[in-house]
Amino acid sequence: MSASTSPRRGGKGGKHRRHVAYKSDHGIQPAQANSDINVTPLVDVCLVLLIIFMVVTPMLGRGVAVKLPTLTTATMHKEGDQVFVSVNDDGAWVETDMYTEKEPFLARLEEDLKIASGKALANDYKGPILFVKGDKDTQWGRVKTVMEWITASNAQMQDVALVVEVANQSGPPT
Repeated sequence: MSASTSPRRGGKGGKHRRHVAYKSDHGIQPAQANSDINVTPLVDVCLVLLIIFMVVTPMLGRGVAVKLPTLTTATMHKEGDQVFVSVNDDGAWVETDMYTEKEPFLARLEEDLKIASGKALANDYKGPILFVKGDKDTQWGRVKTVMEWITASNAQMQDVALVVEVANQSGPPT
């Protein structure tokens, strides 16, 4: 065989073939698909978010700092320099009289507060305390309405206090 017709040497009559490592005679064979999740970027993002929340959370305030009122018990005041208003589903009660309308309620409240104001001044207090007792089964809207009536009045009082039931102190704190 002559050098010009040799298939390996690429002569005129021969077929020239070159071997490429990633090709075969039947075409390109793609690699198998990798279905594993790459968790490195996920971990990086989670760590960055964790650091951001750890830095920002202490800076978040829980409301505006205000002076809170102190607890006052009814026993600190003498009998008569306190006025009690009770609210339930039937209406608003001043002492033992029930009212469902604003004007008669405020007239009675102002009268009782004037009497209690005189007694409070006699006992060296600034003024009477108005205690509002709302039934826990009554809708909050009723109690709120009565509170709005009280604040809209011109009655002179030292404080308005909401009466709550104190939990049993012998049990574990809640």
